[in-house]
Amino acid sequence: MVRAATAGQLTSRIRPHIASSVRFALATPAQDAPLRRLLRENPMPGSIALTLEREPSFFAAAALEGPEHRAIVAVENGRVVAAGSISARQRFINGQPMRVGYLGALRLDASCRARSSILLHGYDAFRELHEQDGPPIYLTSIVAGNLPARRFLEKGLPGMPAYHFLGEFVTLIIPCPRRPGLFRPISRTTKKLRRQGIQLAPGSEERRGELLELLHDTNRKYQFAPVWAAGELHPKNFLMACAPDGPLVACAAIWDQRSVKQTVVRGYSSSLRCARPLINLGAAFLGQPRLPRIGASISHAFLSHLVVDPESPHLLDCLITLLRGLARDRGIDYLTLGFDSRDPRLAYLRKAFRPREMLSRIYAAHWPDGAILAHSLDERLLAPEVAIL
Repeated sequence: MVRAATAGQLTSRIRPHIASSVRFALATPAQDAPLRRLLRENPMPGSIALTLEREPSFFAAAALEGPEHRAIVAVENGRVVAAGSISARQRFINGQPMRVGYLGALRLDASCRARSSILLHGYDAFRELHEQDGPPIYLTSIVAGNLPARRFLEKGLPGMPAYHFLGEFVTLIIPCPRRPGLFRPISRTTKKLRRQGIQLAPGSEERRGELLELLHDTNRKYQFAPVWAAGELHPKNFLMACAPDGPLVACAAIWDQRSVKQTVVRGYSSSLRCARPLINLGAAFLGQPRLPRIGASISHAFLSHLVVDPESPHLLDCLITLLRGLARDRGIDYLTLGFDSRDPRLAYLRKAFRPREMLSRIYAAHWPDGAILAHSLDERLLAPEVAIL
């Protein structure tokens, strides 16, 4: 018999599923290296082929998604040919904290791309985990341009969870110029802040509780925003804005995950490969980050835990500009953050920082028992925090 899950926890066991020559089971630490190989050898296509890797430990990186995390693997002839992750953490849904799942890191080995049956049987294992006290709904995102994945997941095939489309999500990649003189001047915005009595200060342990309260009060206004635990905050990575009478009114943090998660360049299109030397020459002259060599990681970190009133673009500008400087000093070339495509702050950020963008589609995935909740979500903006996707 399958052992019952502890209340409110994803179970640590499922029945082994066997389909043809492929066996499905929960991943174990012994499969850490094969899982990392699967990520490393199967890049996302595009003009720049990228792999999202988890070195030196798949499971250490997976822990960032939340306290409850499991990975399901498909093994054929002793080789891991597919994998996917399922996790759960507290998020705000319609303004209330709730245990919400996340389906992500779905990978299928290139040798099996035409075998959709592997994915279908993998979802049988996901469903078994769900039926053992899984959360009612699951957050998931798909790159908008990944049409094969979208067609497969949106078909509503038997045994699959329903994918209820919620909206588009924009990931911004903001460069951090390598020369301080190339940063946008912030003297005008800082003067405006001073006139309003707003002061900027680095985060401190003494204000951990205030940071947590500010994040909770703000995140409940959004869908899928995380309910942070006190132990998840690292105040030394924060920049805070304080009102004249002392309370915090805004904050943001640099979350550097390079020690456990990497975005690696695995190839360039023929045109970009030819142009790369000239592009890098221009980047060096302008003090901008260069295109890495094939096999090198892109040096980026997340701009996370962002709380800024949409009506205060000057404060948003100031926070991001200062954090870009701090990131540059740490050897970081890009800061990554994400917004609902309807967020009014996007227009300002596009004009101010000219970031690169990636468009994704956000879904509430659910089995029949979660249908009512998935269709009851109100129109709040989506804010799932890109750093933990």
